[in-house]
Amino acid sequence: MNFPLRSGALALASVWALWSVCALQGAWAEESAAPDTPAPPTFNYAIGAIVGNGPDYAGGDGRKNSLRPAWAMEYGRFRLSTSRGSAFMGHGLAAGTRESGASATLAQSDRFSLSAALRIDKGRDGSDAPILVGLPSVRSTLRARLSAGYALTDHWSVGAGVSQDILGRDGGAQLSTSVGYAWPLTDQTKVTIGAGASFGDHTYLQGHFGVPAGGASPLPAFDPRAGLYSVDGGVEVMSAINRHWVVLGAARVSQLKGDARRSPLTVEPVGYSVSVGLAYRCCR
Repeated sequence: MNFPLRSGALALASVWALWSVCALQGAWAEESAAPDTPAPPTFNYAIGAIVGNGPDYAGGDGRKNSLRPAWAMEYGRFRLSTSRGSAFMGHGLAAGTRESGASATLAQSDRFSLSAALRIDKGRDGSDAPILVGLPSVRSTLRARLSAGYALTDHWSVGAGVSQDILGRDGGAQLSTSVGYAWPLTDQTKVTIGAGASFGDHTYLQGHFGVPAGGASPLPAFDPRAGLYSVDGGVEVMSAINRHWVVLGAARVSQLKGDARRSPLTVEPVGYSVSVGLAYRCCR
């Protein structure tokens, strides 16, 4: 009497076990076939300093030394940074360099990137050089910028960006274009050689290179036209000492063009700058 009951229970248990194994295998297969869930965004930062030497203003013949902080804070596609801080943050860990200020990545792929940024333009005043005394100050303002970059190959890339004074403080609009070649010496060290051109509208050129008539300046009146005002080229070497510490060295030469070069404010149309820096980053 008990034997059939034991056989039925055993058969029922065997069927249950077989069904459980099949169900687990099916669930495992579905889980394996499902796409990987993207990792949640993390908070990262970089903090350091840049020591530099360059012209006292664009077109000036004086020199000035500077010690500037270089920092960046990043969460997902949002970043708040200085220009060099943004470069420190990305070197060796992510493709592309973001704009300084408050920026956000709008679109990104292996070769293309599109970003938007807000940054403070500090302007210029008469204390930057004696020749500027008596001229209207270039007021500080807030600029909105849209930038795009495209990697033509593993080494060559091009970029363009347009910015606009959004506070109506006579800052005008700018357009910049660039081409660069990246040469990785090692996995940690990269040499970048680049060249660029900058264009400005009449408002921008008037603020930076114009001399208003009837002003307090002894310089002759000058009203520059919109267009190309500068070309530049340079080289930058950046190396990751380890995952946290990064160093850089950079040198750049620029030359004023068009009405910017003909301006009475332009004493030396060719300028050069050099800089070195060090930063600590965390927590990628």
